[in-house]
Amino acid sequence: MELFAVKRYDEDPDKKQSDENEILQKLLKKVEKRKRRHSETKKIKEKLADTPREETTTLPKDVEHEGEVESAAEQEDIINEGARYEQDENEAAAANTFEVLGDDKDQKNREKIHAILPSWLAHPTIISTSVAPTSEEPEDSLQQAKFLSPQVRGALKEMKITRLFPVQTAVVPWILEAHTKPAPFRPRDVCVSAPTGSGKTLAFAIPVVQILAQRTECKIRALVMLPVAELALQVFRVFKKLCEKTDLNVCLLSNLTPIAMEKEKLVEMYKGKWYSKVDIVISTPGRLVEHLHSTEGFCLKNLKFLVIDEADRIMDAVFQNWLYHLHAHVRTTSDQLLSGQAAPLCYNELELAWTNLQPHKLLFSATLSQDPEKLQNIRLFQPILFTSVLANLEELQNKFVEHAEKKASEARGGDFIGKYTTPAELTEKFCVTQPRLKPLTLYALIKENNWKKFLCFTNSVEAAGRLAFVLKTLFDKDEDAIRIDELTSSRMQGGKKTLLENFRKGQINGLICSDALARGIDIPDVDIVISYDPPRHIKTYIHRIGRTARAGRLGTAITLVSPPEQDNFNKLLSEVGKVITEEQQSSTSIEELNARKYQEALEQLRVKIAKDKRIRILEMNRTRELKELETKDTSSMTVMEKLQMQATLDMHAKVDKKQERLLASKRQLSKKFKPKKLTKKEEQPDLKVPKKNSEKNKKNKVKKMK
Repeated sequence: MELFAVKRYDEDPDKKQSDENEILQKLLKKVEKRKRRHSETKKIKEKLADTPREETTTLPKDVEHEGEVESAAEQEDIINEGARYEQDENEAAAANTFEVLGDDKDQKNREKIHAILPSWLAHPTIISTSVAPTSEEPEDSLQQAKFLSPQVRGALKEMKITRLFPVQTAVVPWILEAHTKPAPFRPRDVCVSAPTGSGKTLAFAIPVVQILAQRTECKIRALVMLPVAELALQVFRVFKKLCEKTDLNVCLLSNLTPIAMEKEKLVEMYKGKWYSKVDIVISTPGRLVEHLHSTEGFCLKNLKFLVIDEADRIMDAVFQNWLYHLHAHVRTTSDQLLSGQAAPLCYNELELAWTNLQPHKLLFSATLSQDPEKLQNIRLFQPILFTSVLANLEELQNKFVEHAEKKASEARGGDFIGKYTTPAELTEKFCVTQPRLKPLTLYALIKENNWKKFLCFTNSVEAAGRLAFVLKTLFDKDEDAIRIDELTSSRMQGGKKTLLENFRKGQINGLICSDALARGIDIPDVDIVISYDPPRHIKTYIHRIGRTARAGRLGTAITLVSPPEQDNFNKLLSEVGKVITEEQQSSTSIEELNARKYQEALEQLRVKIAKDKRIRILEMNRTRELKELETKDTSSMTVMEKLQMQATLDMHAKVDKKQERLLASKRQLSKKFKPKKLTKKEEQPDLKVPKKNSEKNKKNKVKKMK
């Protein structure tokens, strides 16, 4: 057992402490000795370097160590020891120079890698954004546009258009000339990136109508794709007016009209063969997919133009993968392919490519994407880019500060010129306020500046509803006759149409909107666009402010920001080289003057939110109860329980019928479309009339005859 005994305590602790002190003193002496030898080594090296080579055998007299002169062997040991010391120091310094992965300093010093754009994006055709008429321009410049046909020129005059905008004068003649080339050659696909309100709709509508007006047989030769139904309706009206003096027929496909009515307008059967009744189709992606799979006789094999408006929105979203369904439809109905091909290397390849004729693709957007993957999905053929910049450098100097221009050039990197250009007639401002006072600040700005036609954008549907309720409550108690309403995606289609019409007529002064209205909708004479919530993305900001300063008119865009939001907003703008220096001032005493009204409005909003929440909870409970009753086993229930269950189901059915009647009253179906009334036999074809009833009818007929 003595082998396993452990001695846990020292017999003499003072002795142990003295031993540790001695070891420490020895280590300190060794360190001092190494340092002293290192310094002496330097002195010896310096002395040897100064003396001639013959004298190096003699010892230097001035090298001393603790009062004694070192011998040659000792000097050599000192030199070797010093060399080892220097080597250790160099290795330690080299170890500190290793790169540390993920180091912030290394990330800051690293050079930024910029994207290299393809040639057609890096070298676009430049268009000016100045839409306002100049003094040198004649009053009726349409007469000088020799490339326009008489029918198109007459339609434009009826639309009260007397001149073409820079985008139209650049794009329209290019497309018309590209289609005059002989048969084997095909036109290059066109991409246009121009500010909102610069006339992009007419830039693709005029050449499509003018080229197709020479057709001899009615077939679908042009397909125009738009992301939302309201924008599709707006483009449909433009095409309808342009085609009034031609034999072309235009059809709109969207959820604004019943699908059965659209089928009647699209195709007809004659002697067992389907014929197209339209030449140009304007459609939303979802409705196009429905017709491709459900409408018999709907064929796009003769497609000559494929126009994609708001191309970045359609490419960003899936939209039921409409492009895949369109490719599959064209591939199955003909030998034609929508996919792009490489440039042919010889004339024979060009002739072979002509047999698989492809439609001419035209892409238009105010914020055109430069993502190669998204552009690859469209499969463009040798594209050409038309983009807008400001008319001259003086406008740039007025808009941007010098240091901001440097930041913009660094941040823009691989972006093409004019990717996020805004109209030259637009004035951009910002207004700093506190988050809790934002509704009051907006209320004060409307009153002080007497705005009679404005749009206000929020980041969500809920925020738009609450802001609209608060502003309505504030203006209802005010003497100013300013009417405000809400326009979001939660509204029914008929309600949206009525609101927009009332806003255009001036019956509504302000619309509180979500970003559903930020794209493409053309509302004339909008004076002010207000961003109540700063946008989350620069594209959203560009499309918001594009609702004003359209077609050469002056306009103003104001963004309400709180101090924490201001830095993020400026950073968002600096990414694309924009700087807003003008501030919109508001009254400093708005809280004192309107404190009571604002408190009452917030209290009413609180009551409304609580009421809406209760209604949603009741609706959820009702649907859950209905599902439980439908799946409940009735075999083990008594008669009374069955009767109670039936009564509950009947009550739920009555509630559902009331909701359906309310929805049906809100829907505004077309008056021209009337569903066919079915007879009793058609409604109940298997119903047999009893013999007794038939005998009674015979007797009645006999009596009438007598």
